[in-house]
Amino acid sequence: MGAVGEYIKSAIASIKNNKGRSFLTMLGIIIGIWAVLTVLVIGDGLRAEAGGQMESLDVVTINASLDVTKTDKYFTPDYMRTIEQDMSCIYGITPSISWWGTATGKKRAYDIYFSAGSEVLAKKGDNKILYGRYFTEDDVDDSNYVCVISQTAARYLFGYENAVGETVDVSDADMTVEFTVVGIREDTSRDKDYAKNDSPALLGDVPYTAVARAYNKDVNALFTEVTAYLHKDNKEEANSKLRSVIENVLDIRGDGAVKIKSSSGMDATADTILNVVTVVVTLIASISLLVGGIGVMNIMTVSVTERTREIGIRKSLGARTGSILTQFLAEASILTFLGGIIGIILGLSTAKIACSLVGFSFIVNPVSMIVVVAISTGIGLFFGIYPARRAAKLDPIEALRSE
Repeated sequence: MGAVGEYIKSAIASIKNNKGRSFLTMLGIIIGIWAVLTVLVIGDGLRAEAGGQMESLDVVTINASLDVTKTDKYFTPDYMRTIEQDMSCIYGITPSISWWGTATGKKRAYDIYFSAGSEVLAKKGDNKILYGRYFTEDDVDDSNYVCVISQTAARYLFGYENAVGETVDVSDADMTVEFTVVGIREDTSRDKDYAKNDSPALLGDVPYTAVARAYNKDVNALFTEVTAYLHKDNKEEANSKLRSVIENVLDIRGDGAVKIKSSSGMDATADTILNVVTVVVTLIASISLLVGGIGVMNIMTVSVTERTREIGIRKSLGARTGSILTQFLAEASILTFLGGIIGIILGLSTAKIACSLVGFSFIVNPVSMIVVVAISTGIGLFFGIYPARRAAKLDPIEALRSE
């Protein structure tokens, strides 16, 4: 232990004697650790935030689609009602249609984007009704021209929010349909984002049958994909039953024509994307560590050159090759270790500020901290080997002749 302590003392003394050069040597390590740790902590906070939001949703979805190469069946309204009756664990199922048009109210005309589906869309977490009601099963069955619009849409079209009972003309090309507003829902961030442009776009919901009626489409030969809405506690049961129920109702058993995609799969996809982004950004930041390691090797090589005479004197007095090697490795490791500590402090501080600004949880993974310190010290050992070996192998007579 005494010898090791002497090596460390000697390394620290050398670092203190060359403060400026030592700091420049550490700079690449500091920047690399700073960047890597910031990315890792923010990524953990983002993952926790996304997971918390998913857990807070009581209603989840499962998508079911038909492979048109294996069946010529469609999801008809009758089929969908039968599937709902056979699946007591779901709120209902709906096809989805997106419809862009021009809405004209009492004030002026605006672009409007309608999401068309069945009455089960009312179960969506962002469909909080403030005035009136959501459209009903009867509205869907009767293809009624009714709509639910956002607070923002009501203000733009009519000048006030409680516009229940008002009518709005929706046009697309040469077709114009008069819809009656039956409900006003609370604004979402999406409503506000769409409306804040120079040309505001408004959002609303309508029965899918009303859109089919407006375009004179046959709802019995239109839909090959539907979405089931259910409580999150019923997700496993619905996942295990939905395919077989659809196969039985549509009489397409056993040929693999029905494909199921659960919202849990979407969770996994989002997590995978986040992991890929974190890895890519971390790899980019790690380039700084590589540059820092090369800087350590360069500076230590210069240090060996400058201290050639000192090394010759020590070897002539009996210092072993292993002692010289250990001293220079200790010096490189201490430099990178200190750089890693400074980088950790800066990384945690930056991540803390970033997480506070965007509202993410500040989560520090102890494993990440240990790995980061180990990496920074390991870089010192790896890149310090060449100059340390070069110093250890110097011939004492040649070293003493050096000026």
